Amino acid sequence: MRAKEVKAPPQCVRRVCGTHENACANARRRRAGPTSEQQAVRPRLSWRGLSRPVKMLRVVSWNINGIRRPLQGVANQEPSNCAAVAVGRILDELDADIVCLQETKVTRDALTEPLAIVEGYNSYFSFSRNRSGYSGVATFCKDSATPVAAEEGLRGLFAPQNGDVGCYGNTDEFTQEELRALDSEGRALLTQHKICTWEGKERTLTLINVYCPHADPGRPERLVFKMRFYRLLQIRAEALLAAGSHVIILGDLNTAHRPIDHWDSANLVRLPLGAWPHS
Repeated sequence: MRAKEVKAPPQCVRRVCGTHENACANARRRRAGPTSEQQAVRPRLSWRGLSRPVKMLRVVSWNINGIRRPLQGVANQEPSNCAAVAVGRILDELDADIVCLQETKVTRDALTEPLAIVEGYNSYFSFSRNRSGYSGVATFCKDSATPVAAEEGLRGLFAPQNGDVGCYGNTDEFTQEELRALDSEGRALLTQHKICTWEGKERTLTLINVYCPHADPGRPERLVFKMRFYRLLQIRAEALLAAGSHVIILGDLNTAHRPIDHWDSANLVRLPLGAWPHS
């Protein structure tokens, strides 16, 4: 669902979750431009949109814990009870050019068209091929931020013939069986976009939307799987960087940098320093 126009001064647009007065205030702030403090911390990447030559890129990441779960309450508020309206409303309230979702918990057979196809957006999904209702990531891009290439997985084993991102790096340390297992749980999506730096140079930006594996203390093989996933992610990111692309890795990394970053620090699985992947 796109923003709805209201009878108000020019450039005053009301979002579903906003009010007329808030919209007017936001419009005035946008026309006034950023403050000196905002200018100092503003990122130095922008992209070429359809409405303006240069525009800031807003990206949102969210572990949604089941894409159908939060939609139930929103959909019930809509007269038509339509999933497409519900998804559109959530995307509209997030107000981002690109929305990266993790833990969608939906497989291809359970993904309905209204859930996947939202007006004004291009959507990309990666599903678990082993278990139903498990893992999964999705990326929604506004039409004005449509990627030039998109790809599922870190090794490209499920990439289409055309439009894949490429740049896989040297993965000789992995067996083909291991690579297929790492890409079969629906944990990574790559979208590649053309951006324009503030110096006016066109560059490539690759977004890697990931839902990294969880280390189960009762299943030591999952810790090995987790660390191998990290290693493959590192190889892919470094290969993209070496090819000249900007790279942003975002999503649910399932890793706490320090105990204070975790809600249950007493039960954290602590890894020896040598276990972390490195160059």
